[in-house]
Amino acid sequence: MRKFIALMIGTIFLVGAVAVISAAEVNKGAATYTIDKCKKRKQSVEFNHAKHQGLEGVTCKTCHHKVKKGETPRGCFQCHQCKKKGNIPSARTAFHRNCRGCHAKMKKAGKATGPTSCTGCHLKKK
Repeated sequence: MRKFIALMIGTIFLVGAVAVISAAEVNKGAATYTIDKCKKRKQSVEFNHAKHQGLEGVTCKTCHHKVKKGETPRGCFQCHQCKKKGNIPSARTAFHRNCRGCHAKMKKAGKATGPTSCTGCHLKKK
């Protein structure tokens, strides 16, 4: 009977651990995103989501600033539209403030970072 109880407890623990790991994997989002919804003159931006998730000091809340604990982060365009809406900045403004702003801050601190110029993100078509 003790072996059966120990086996059941072990099984429950294992199933729980797998569920937690699986849930963490589900919430990671796509590895890359193409940001092209509001483009007018500039080219689309290829965003490496997976690379940013691995950066030291970067959490989901760094970019998904309105996410609550235990909630799956929403995509940028679920809040930010092509044009400013009320007190919510446009997607362009939000990307430039957050993305380019973070890159500039890291560059100033002497850390390796992503681009800060227009053509660094908006690559020309080949």
